[in-house]
Amino acid sequence: MRRADAARWFREHGDVDEGAALDPFEPVAGWRGYHRIRKRGDGACGFLSPAGRCRIHEELGGHSKPLTCRMFPYSFHPTPTAVIVQTSFGCPTVVANQGQPIAQGARLEEIAALRADWFAGRHSSTRPRLYAGGRSISEGSLRVLGDCLKIMLDRTDDRGRIDLRANVGRMAGALEDLTRPRVLRLAEAEFAEYVGLTLPFAASAATPPTARSPTRVGRLLQHGFLYAVAATRLGLDHPGASRLRVRLQAMRLLAHFHRLAPASSGVDLAALRRGRVDVNAPEIQPVAYHYLRAAIASLGASERPVLDDFAIAVSFLNAACALAVMKASADKEGLSPHIDRAMFSEALMEAVDLAHTDDRGLVGRILGRLAGGVDALYVFAEVPDGGSLRGFLRNRGLRRSLRRRHVLAQVDG
Repeated sequence: MRRADAARWFREHGDVDEGAALDPFEPVAGWRGYHRIRKRGDGACGFLSPAGRCRIHEELGGHSKPLTCRMFPYSFHPTPTAVIVQTSFGCPTVVANQGQPIAQGARLEEIAALRADWFAGRHSSTRPRLYAGGRSISEGSLRVLGDCLKIMLDRTDDRGRIDLRANVGRMAGALEDLTRPRVLRLAEAEFAEYVGLTLPFAASAATPPTARSPTRVGRLLQHGFLYAVAATRLGLDHPGASRLRVRLQAMRLLAHFHRLAPASSGVDLAALRRGRVDVNAPEIQPVAYHYLRAAIASLGASERPVLDDFAIAVSFLNAACALAVMKASADKEGLSPHIDRAMFSEALMEAVDLAHTDDRGLVGRILGRLAGGVDALYVFAEVPDGGSLRGFLRNRGLRRSLRRRHVLAQVDG
């Protein structure tokens, strides 16, 4: 690219002419021999044209772009028996579920070529897949798990409508059953047999397992997950800010999450008391459904335990709902917010930025802890009133009142 004098196509800002005084390619600290493209002042790639096209692609052809750019929105994840291809929900086309199928024809050939480039010098993973808590899960059981979760996702009520909250609640009950200590201690063959018997029954049973509310620890962890997403957005929303300024903003945001400071950086937790995303609304449900379907289809793609992986995916969806409510509340200036499809889609794309972290790195490990396992699903599955902070406080007060009456009744008896 330097030999082709690619600097002449670089733009330092979105409103200036092409041409750069500085080298568009800067070394990556800690990765000798690796370089990255400098971003311009507004955070976009410096090779982005006013028409939203890549200038390297236009001038040198698509094959000349960096592999990272050519791969987007795809990513490859080797497993002991196959390679799973994921698509990023940071891509508007993926969120909108638009475009042609990629399982055949020219697009499949393009993905095969990308796969060959990506796997050059890499080796397929030979690590066994884990379900949770050190419990290994075979490829066959993983397929049963994915198939049954898909059946649960597609369940309809008596009127033929999908209730995403109820369906995710059913998933939570089925997945939680597999985390019982007695189940986790089963031998591999016995665990596979248990999965093959219980999951199809849970998927087809007319009556779902008894739903429970998220634990307080689970709620707190989801609170932390939302902070992780919001804090990550600071660097992306203020690309020109100094590292010190971003850290100060993150500390101010952390104080707000502890109710020690007012709203900041577009994050206002008080807005969550005034509204909640109706994931079953006609304009919202297709986006949430498509996201959950993709999460189920790519189970086992990372090296995290399968339960953690799915809990993280649902946690991103929970965070997207919160971001959408806060954005809508800011636009409505304190009124009850209305979240449309475009607003929810944008919030989902913002939330899943953290999904691209290395699952073996520090952030990846933190996300697994903050997701909180099945509690993430129970938070999503809560009835609307119980999901808000106001509903939680009201329910807690009701429980205290019931306990007080129970004690008085015992004394009186």
